[in-house]
This record gives sequence, C-alpha cells and structure tokens, in this order.
Amino acid sequence: MVLVKIGIQAAKEERYGDGLVLLAEAYARLTKRTEVKSVDALASTGTAALKDVVPGNALSYYGLCLALHRGNYAEGAKFVHIAIYNEPVVGEHYLVLARLWKHARNRRKMVEAIEKGFQASPRYLPLRKMAGEVGLRRSTALPFLARDNALNKALGKLSWRVEQAKQKRDEEASAATEPKGPRPSTAGRPAGTRPSPGARPSPPTTRHPSKG
Repeated sequence: MVLVKIGIQAAKEERYGDGLVLLAEAYARLTKRTEVKSVDALASTGTAALKDVVPGNALSYYGLCLALHRGNYAEGAKFVHIAIYNEPVVGEHYLVLARLWKHARNRRKMVEAIEKGFQASPRYLPLRKMAGEVGLRRSTALPFLARDNALNKALGKLSWRVEQAKQKRDEEASAATEPKGPRPSTAGRPAGTRPSPGARPSPPTTRHPSKG
C-alpha cells in the first residue's frame, strides 16, 4: 500500500513514468496476495472467494500514467473504467478519466466523463473545478429561473464560496497526511494489459503495450 500511495502521488505531480513503475509493482504484489487468499478460501470452505484487493485509485491512476506516459489512451482508459465499475460513486475516478481524455484532445469523451461524474458524485469539487477550467458551465441553483436572475447569481456565489472553503480544507488535510521521505528507485518499464471491463485485469508485464 505504500507503493500505491507514492505511485499516486507521483501521478498527481505529473511524474507519470515513476507512477507507472510504482503502481505496476504495487499491482503485481497485491494480485499475488489475492491468489494466496483464494487458495486459502478453497482449502477451508471448498469455494474460492475471489475478491480483488487492488484499490480503485491504484487502477485509475495506473491507467492515467499508462496513457500519459506511453500515449496508450485506450488501454489506460480500460483500467480507469474498471475502477469506475468497482467503485461507481467515487468522483476521483471520473476526474482521472476526464484528465486522460483531455490530454488525448478528445473533448467529447472528456465531457462525457465529467457529466457522468456529476451524476455519480455531484459534490466532488475537483471535478467541478475542472469543468470550469475547460469551459463547462455548471447548472444553476434554481433551474426554473433564468441564469442571470439575481437570486440564482446570489446563490451561485454563495455556493462557490462554500465549495472553495471546503476544497481548501480538503487540500490542507491531504497535505498533512502525505508520506514523507526519499523517493524509491523506479528502474524498469512495466506495460499495460488488456482487461475486460468489470473483470480483474492481469498483472502488468515487462512487454511493451500495443498502442491505443
């Protein structure tokens, strides 16, 4: 899990090559643990209780690193979609997917990811912030009134101040819990795999992925 944390941090700092290596190694270790658990379950109960132990954010950020470092957007998006399938109400996954498609210059898919994120996690502020940055207008507080109505304007400003204050608190809390210390070595070049949506993907290998 330490590898997951520092791998995600690398991705957030746009060190996508480092993030790709770290998250691939974390994935390999966690899926190995899953196989051990399934064997134990089979021996004790007669059924193999397969349960993925790879966190959703590890999958989504691995997909982002794969896309932005390798240029393999379709392959990277598959990992993010698996994270969304497993955790459909986590707004961060939709944000990652939107960032991926923004980098790929596919506005249609970027907007689709943002809109689905609004439906799944309407209070996730970073997604709303991104929507503003790319020119997507948010819905009004009172949709039955005109956008330039004085009441809508006042409620919009109030809502924005509340969201900004909450985002600042969240960022401060996140900074306080970030791991400290030297960064590990990131030798090696793992590549992506081709999982089916909703299924547990195979561990990343050392072979070069096909271009998406």
